[in-house]
Amino acid sequence: MELYHLKTFVTVAEERHLTRAAGRLCVSQPAISAHIKALEEELGLVLFERTPKGMLPTSAGEALLERARRALAAVGAVGLHAQELRGEVIGSVRIGLNTDAGFLRLVELQGLLRRRHPRLEIEFLGGTTGANLPKLRSARLDASFVSGTLDDALFDSQVLREEEMAIAAPLALRGAIGRADVATLARQPWIHSSPDRVQHAVMQALFDPHGVWPERSMLANQKDAVLAMVAAGVGLAITRRQDIERAAEAGAIYAVPLPLAPTPTVSLRFACLRQRAQEPLLRAVRAAVAAVWG
Repeated sequence: MELYHLKTFVTVAEERHLTRAAGRLCVSQPAISAHIKALEEELGLVLFERTPKGMLPTSAGEALLERARRALAAVGAVGLHAQELRGEVIGSVRIGLNTDAGFLRLVELQGLLRRRHPRLEIEFLGGTTGANLPKLRSARLDASFVSGTLDDALFDSQVLREEEMAIAAPLALRGAIGRADVATLARQPWIHSSPDRVQHAVMQALFDPHGVWPERSMLANQKDAVLAMVAAGVGLAITRRQDIERAAEAGAIYAVPLPLAPTPTVSLRFACLRQRAQEPLLRAVRAAVAAVWG
């Protein structure tokens, strides 16, 4: 039994799709099919059921999946321990992003890692908190910047800062809104964010207790687009207070003076799976993140 057969088996089981598994492993789809066929023949078991929804593990496949994961982890641990004995940090780490590079201090992080560990390769992959957490669980990401609270039993995370959230509004609406209250704000058009973003959760915490949900003028997730649309009068939006204050210097928007209780701040975290937190590569990256964020 070859290790790459087990790796292919685990990847197909996680992706449920041959093409996605091939992309993740950087091999051709026929090679993926050949690996699965060879493993099934060696084990004398059918591991997957091919359905219109994708490759679904059979009962035998499900029964073997966790053992295959443990076998791959054990082999990986041998290599990691050898690196520790050599005093080297070698390999690649995939880090998920949940906002813009400047806010996450990626230039400083990359520079520090290059100086400390020149043989460590870093991949920064864009996303959102909601999209990145499942990728952490399935090892498609090794670590990620995330916002909000986490399952401490599953994830090990460093709190980097508390992000103060506020409501951004066009300056032209300051007179119309007057003394802001939730009922008044609910009657205004809003720029919504997708449900996998922390801004959506903050918005729910603001309006759900009052049984209202404001009209959506548009949906936008990218910070610069949100601020530009607010300035253009498209609607109100929830975003970081510091971003509103910077944009307010141009005179087009302002922060509505309404506290966002019970969630006025959101924790920015750097997270990985708890079971992987002591791997040498992740220890090196986590130490660099801690240094960059002070």
